[in-house]
Amino acid sequence: MIKQHEVRTIIRLLSLLCVFVAAIAVTLMVTALRQPLQPTVEARKFVLRDSAGRVRAEMSVDAAGNASLFFVDSVGRKKAVLK
Repeated sequence: MIKQHEVRTIIRLLSLLCVFVAAIAVTLMVTALRQPLQPTVEARKFVLRDSAGRVRAEMSVDAAGNASLFFVDSVGRKKAVLK
């Protein structure tokens, strides 16, 4: 026959086991949902648009290999250019 203190010990061990399994499950879920961070982004041109879809900035490389960055105002005029 199992004694009262043995039942409590078994219940505590089972509770501890449940907590341990739950912690592992949560860790696995968080790891699975995390998207890997890409080390670089590559493109020939990057375009930044506002909520209406208008171009507000552009970073690109021309045919000669020169990089440029320009910013556009609300009516579409280039306001600042870095070459």
